[in-house]
Amino acid sequence: LRFFEELCLLRPYPLFPILSMDKLITVIPAADVTTEYKKEAKTWGKWDSKKKKSFPFNYTADERVLILEGSADLTPSDGSDVVTIGKGDAVTFHKGFKCKWKVKKRMKKHFTVDEPDEDAPAIVCDICDAGCVEESYFVADGEQDICPTCYEKDKDKYAGAEHQKEGEKWVEKEEPPPKPAKKKRKTKK
Repeated sequence: LRFFEELCLLRPYPLFPILSMDKLITVIPAADVTTEYKKEAKTWGKWDSKKKKSFPFNYTADERVLILEGSADLTPSDGSDVVTIGKGDAVTFHKGFKCKWKVKKRMKKHFTVDEPDEDAPAIVCDICDAGCVEESYFVADGEQDICPTCYEKDKDKYAGAEHQKEGEKWVEKEEPPPKPAKKKRKTKK
């Protein structure tokens, strides 16, 4: 115990450093990606950025990808250095990594996501980081998910947002108007 106390006095920085965002992403350059990894990646899902140019993303589970084409700059939310990824790179986004994507050239990739923890929300508010899978508002411009609390604070800013529940578009069912009562005919006796 004495050794540990002395070590703490000698070291001005913590023994167990706090992980920064740049420690939550691993990039293997295209030249170092193994044939086995490429073969396995072919069994994963496919994603295409299409017209997506810039959007925030919060990784709530580990995700592995193989970039098939294109490139992007990822700006970590904690101010760490920008990470550039491109064709042929193998990337692992670790749970907790948050960044803003800026697609420089249309990207296509194979991807697989580890099952998230039971407690991890699949949709997180891009304003306050609250889990909002049960109910959220999707803003197409910037591809943002907004929790009901943040939406209520600035409805005008998010005008036109799509109301969602469990990540699906939610449309309140309107009650059909009551049918008019049928008039009884008087019959002659």
